[in-house]
Amino acid sequence: MILQTNHGENSMSNLAEIPKIKAENIDVNAYFLSLTDNALDAGLLTDKHIEDMQSQIYDILSDNIWSYTNGTSTSVTSKEATELMSAILYVLDSFCVSEAGIPIDDKLLEVIDLIHTFKEKAGIKKCYKQGLKILNKTSAKEIDTFAEETDRAFDFNEIVDLDEFADFEKNQSQHDINNIIISQSEMTGEDFNYLYNKILKCKTAEKKASLIIETVSSAADFLDILNAQCLFGDEYLALYQKLSDESPETIAFLISNLENAADEWQEYLIEFMKNNKNS
Repeated sequence: MILQTNHGENSMSNLAEIPKIKAENIDVNAYFLSLTDNALDAGLLTDKHIEDMQSQIYDILSDNIWSYTNGTSTSVTSKEATELMSAILYVLDSFCVSEAGIPIDDKLLEVIDLIHTFKEKAGIKKCYKQGLKILNKTSAKEIDTFAEETDRAFDFNEIVDLDEFADFEKNQSQHDINNIIISQSEMTGEDFNYLYNKILKCKTAEKKASLIIETVSSAADFLDILNAQCLFGDEYLALYQKLSDESPETIAFLISNLENAADEWQEYLIEFMKNNKNS
């Protein structure tokens, strides 16, 4: 799994936080929203944490809109956005159930671990990716109908302000989608250098591909990695193959950034596209 809960060095502080969470206030049918709401009330999450989490959910929604429209549009209706958001929350709920389990009152230490996971840098994005793997899906687009049929009621305004979302859609319509996505870098220089060296130490193309997909959270950082010369030859093809299986929206984004095959990663992307077309 991408995320590992920690019952080690932080176990004492986690145990001390258990009484702050009221299991009876957590709805397993809206696990993520009710848990974060309770954690905020208990002082385990701050308004800044909620803002960071909301920003990550906007990014996830942005990626799913791009996937939902098959890369042909950067805007959807409020109804479609609501359906996508419902699916995203369903994925996050599935992750919560998988990590913490139920009944909740028997799993409060695991619930506290979940809250700490949410607070990590890009924690929500990692939870979402893991939730997709648990459901054996590649995007919220694949489960929006299923999520709608599960009779999961949620307040859209709890996680996304409709006025802010209207501005979000307007910005997407007025600006090139690539510029919006590229502006959302998640890594510091130190983080990037650490990942770069870790990639170089991988002994197989498969391990490199898995490390990149599990670690990189934004398209900007993805392009930086592709241009960093830590992949060689057919290792690009291995990465693209894994992306096509696990994150087709990322492949669509990379294709939209092809510019006369000026860089090595672009040359191999074109080769990958030709191979797939002929297979």
